[in-house]
Amino acid sequence: MAMRNPLAALRFVLGLLFGLAVGGLAGGALVVHRLWQELPPVDHLADYEPKLPLRIHARDGTLLAEFGEERREVVPLEAIPPHLRQALLAIEDSAFYEHEGVDYRGIARAAWSNIVAGGHAQGGSTITMQVARLFFLSSEKTYRRKILEVLLAYKLEQAYDKDKLLELYMNQAYLGQRAYGFAAAASVYFDKPLAELTLAEGAMLAGLPKAPSAYNPVVNRERAVQRQRHILSRMRALGWIGHAAYQEARAEPLVLRGAPGPGEFAAGHPVEQARKMIVERFGDEAYTRGLDVTLSIDLEQQRAAMAALRDGLLRAQEQRGWAGPEARLPLPLPTQRSALRRALAPHADSDTLRAAVVRSVTAGGIEAVLRDGTVLTLARAGLPATAAAAVGPRADARKRIDAGAVIRVEREGARWRLRQLPRMEGALVALDASSGEVLALAGGFDARLGQYDHAVQALRQPGSTFKPFVYSAALEQGFFPGSQLADVQRVVTPAARGRKAWVPQNYGGQYDSMTTARRALVRSRNVATVNLMEAVGPEEVQSFAARFGFDPQLNPAQLPLALGSGSISPLGLAAAYAVFANGGERVAPRLVLRVAERDGPVLYEAGEPLRQRAIPRRNAYVMDSLLRDVVREGTGRGASAIGREDVAGKTGTSNDARDVWFAGYSSGLATVAWMGYDQPRSLGRATGGTLALPVWTQFMKAAVAGREAVQRPLPEGLALFAGDFIYPEYLGRGCVDDGHPHVRATFDCVEPA
Repeated sequence: MAMRNPLAALRFVLGLLFGLAVGGLAGGALVVHRLWQELPPVDHLADYEPKLPLRIHARDGTLLAEFGEERREVVPLEAIPPHLRQALLAIEDSAFYEHEGVDYRGIARAAWSNIVAGGHAQGGSTITMQVARLFFLSSEKTYRRKILEVLLAYKLEQAYDKDKLLELYMNQAYLGQRAYGFAAAASVYFDKPLAELTLAEGAMLAGLPKAPSAYNPVVNRERAVQRQRHILSRMRALGWIGHAAYQEARAEPLVLRGAPGPGEFAAGHPVEQARKMIVERFGDEAYTRGLDVTLSIDLEQQRAAMAALRDGLLRAQEQRGWAGPEARLPLPLPTQRSALRRALAPHADSDTLRAAVVRSVTAGGIEAVLRDGTVLTLARAGLPATAAAAVGPRADARKRIDAGAVIRVEREGARWRLRQLPRMEGALVALDASSGEVLALAGGFDARLGQYDHAVQALRQPGSTFKPFVYSAALEQGFFPGSQLADVQRVVTPAARGRKAWVPQNYGGQYDSMTTARRALVRSRNVATVNLMEAVGPEEVQSFAARFGFDPQLNPAQLPLALGSGSISPLGLAAAYAVFANGGERVAPRLVLRVAERDGPVLYEAGEPLRQRAIPRRNAYVMDSLLRDVVREGTGRGASAIGREDVAGKTGTSNDARDVWFAGYSSGLATVAWMGYDQPRSLGRATGGTLALPVWTQFMKAAVAGREAVQRPLPEGLALFAGDFIYPEYLGRGCVDDGHPHVRATFDCVEPA
């Protein structure tokens, strides 16, 4: 039925609307009140302590690596350049210093833009609202979360001033590449501290918070540059930069941080050793506590070690000829860069050795493409003979180079060269002989291709590098450099039921009949050394070697131990040779020098090294003279190339040439180089002198520069007899009958004059 009084009807409608409005406001107010009560406390942000990553540094302070879910460096607002702050505000919240936490005009503009766009185009969030979201809220897009965001913004504005809120935001915002905060982003993207950022670089970083993936200049350079220029335009429109600064920033070329620096690449193995030690001590807290770890590593020596080891392994591989492609990709090959990157992902680049896939083979050469889409040509005329033979349909299928083959290339000037990853591995470790500090530790060809650290973890047969420890033990048992040793082929271990006789042989089949102990070590005579060990006693040698760090469990008391049939790591062998280098003291190797909380207390600092007398000083002096002769006129002659009078060392080649070594020292630096296959097998006709010694020498030439040669004074307790050293208490004993038919203890078995 129609209402008869129009005025009454109007009053009814207005009353109803008013009641609904009042009810809605009351209900809304109740909801807001309840939400306000649910807001978390914000006082703790005054003492903002985010998760800080573990950082590992070289001894000179150079950052080698960073571990943790978040790359972060917290800095005060005054340390952030004004132009970077302005760039961020220009794009995110230009009215930040004017509103009280919520910019209603900005929200209205965003709402209108969303209506026009037909979806979510703009958010309208202020810096304060984003702080609320970063520290307290999830990223879900709901009305409830938006209301909480607004309420928290008001609460934050009541608790903190604007500068503090901006500081919190610029230290907390995620900016891609695991970087949290602008200080970390400056390092990650430009390898710079904040203070050195240009206006163009600052504008680039300011564009990241909105969508770190979409505007990441590493993976989407074009979109990143477009957003950077938009930010520069906003800054000019707001009057924060002039036209000249705007034009200069637009024209500035964008130079991003490239591949990991030489320190990061070279120090992969010592960094991993340190990381494991720190995590073992501090647990998972190591990744969030902001620990700064300083290593003993000398970065220049570390780089030299990696360069020498890689060069040696590549040379050894080239000598063995072309081994074949690393893999084969199915045809047709991908044409898009993203698909090409995925296809080559299992084949990571190794420093300058880059993975490529062959697209075609022509009469002129090989056309290949890198993971970034770069097309290159390898001239057939420049290929090694064994690789050239692998080009063509008649080549061995395992080695054939054709379309789809994954190969390695390296740029040399204007041309590309075919290379291959070495199949064998190696290690080089250098210690300060006096302090035990590890100055360089190269545990393999590339730590990124395999975390196994051959310098520390590989237990290998030391071969003839063990012989000096036999001679050192003999010095304490009445023998000396002039003792006469039989050097003729003989059956050493008599045949027994179920056991074969052992017939040690000299390398090359050369024998000296009778020889002095000095000459036997210089020429690395196997039979003479076995005879000497038999006279001293295997148990005595085993026990004596333990003073140097040889584990008796890995070095059984049997005669083959004389020729290095036991096991030790390259690091362990370097520490053992350091005893000869420093005058007879055993000093435990150490890698970590200092651990401290970032801007906090020092938790650990290495003090004076613990020293333990391993052998008498006179023993070390005599052994040093023997090992110097090995370099002057024996198997280690190549080491003399470093040009130092104090260079000493010993080559080592294990049974069937499965391990090759050179261990030695000069200028207070004890260094060991090793090469071999992970699954031990013969290296062929290789020896320690042909493979390991060149690596050692290349490294030591660089490592001893700036170090003084060691001048070793003659210690007490030594005498000269017939031109060589002898312990005085052995003089006058005449012909010593020790019951061994192959060893005579004194010179020609005569009384001294």
